[in-house]
Amino acid sequence: MYRFKLSYRLISLAASAVCTLALLVLLPIELTVSFVAVLAAIVSVAAYRLNNYLLTVLSGAFLFRVAFVVVDSLAGFLPTVPISTGHNRRAIALATAWTNGQFAGVLGETTIMRVVMAHLLAPFYVVLGHSSVAGRIGIAFVSLFVGYLVFELARHVADYRTSVLAASIVLFWPTIVYRSVVIQREIVLVVVMLTFLWAAVQWLDSVTLRTVTIALLATAATFALRKENLVLIVAMVGFVSLGKSRDKPYYLAGLTLFSVPFLAFFALNFETFTGHGSTLSPAALESFAYGRAHGDAVYLMGLHYDTWLDVILYAPMKVLYFLYTPFPWHIQSITELFVGMSALALLAATFFVRRGIAILHDKPYYLGLLLSYFLTGVVTYSIIEMNYGAAVRRRIQFIPILLLLAVVGLSNVEFDVRWPTQ
Repeated sequence: MYRFKLSYRLISLAASAVCTLALLVLLPIELTVSFVAVLAAIVSVAAYRLNNYLLTVLSGAFLFRVAFVVVDSLAGFLPTVPISTGHNRRAIALATAWTNGQFAGVLGETTIMRVVMAHLLAPFYVVLGHSSVAGRIGIAFVSLFVGYLVFELARHVADYRTSVLAASIVLFWPTIVYRSVVIQREIVLVVVMLTFLWAAVQWLDSVTLRTVTIALLATAATFALRKENLVLIVAMVGFVSLGKSRDKPYYLAGLTLFSVPFLAFFALNFETFTGHGSTLSPAALESFAYGRAHGDAVYLMGLHYDTWLDVILYAPMKVLYFLYTPFPWHIQSITELFVGMSALALLAATFFVRRGIAILHDKPYYLGLLLSYFLTGVVTYSIIEMNYGAAVRRRIQFIPILLLLAVVGLSNVEFDVRWPTQ
């Protein structure tokens, strides 16, 4: 057994103080941003005083992200994501139109994804001003729901402190922090997928109008943001239906009516979802994979899918590349070093996943639902991914589940955490 000593409240308070001081010294980029930082610090200190550790973690994570955004806006050490420029421009146009009383016909013809992102970010530009900092703070705020949803998922199998620990690790995981401070859809999609997973977990007990409504909204958002992910939703619905069909056979009929038409449509209209091939086939998968394999971050360029057996045999190697690249021999810059160290940390966390799965053996339906999302997502993305830059972005959808299982695996290791008495 190992013993770890940690003054949880002291670390949270110190982090809040340092981030607040950094913001107040470095800012006047936007006075409103300064106000947001101070407000987050006040919430963090109040939560600390009230012994609300989840709120302390959430507010501390937000304050850290705001500080990160401000420092980068001054120093410019993060590369600019090309798609961020378009998201920023459209959100500013929408915010400007709203303040002028115009609420329709602002964005013109564009994709659903871009419309959704503009409407999600525009309120932050209205409040904080027409600077890309406002959009990045908006993304940072949305990213907090990743931690909250991980906490809610963990509470089904772990105590309060372990659940807070899981949320903390996820919120401060390096690649998740990075995707939480750039204007992209990736972290928004993570929130959407975890929301559906949360609803599906509730269905294991009972299906309610509230959870069905939330799931339908999450499904609509998934279609708008990345329609390929509808396959993951089908996998989750399928597992829940199979689990509940043991007691209520009509769930199996519902599963068949729901999944078979969708899977058939997906297979016969593969080009509609991916832009490659016509029907689902090894050749179409290869075309999709090589269509994404561009730039200096490509891997396994000699790999080809001639038959379905090739797809199956190559899958384990593709999963390793998808989850743990860039490997040390890929690293050629400071950014790649940062991401590579995060990948090594993810590999270390993976060793505890087996312990987590063993601990959850008495909750097979909960475990099976988590794995239906995680394994379906990791395997399918691995098959069509050949670029570790894209792999880093895509895998943050599944890192929260891997880390959750790892934390559960660590839950029977003795921790000496100094929690104050109530």
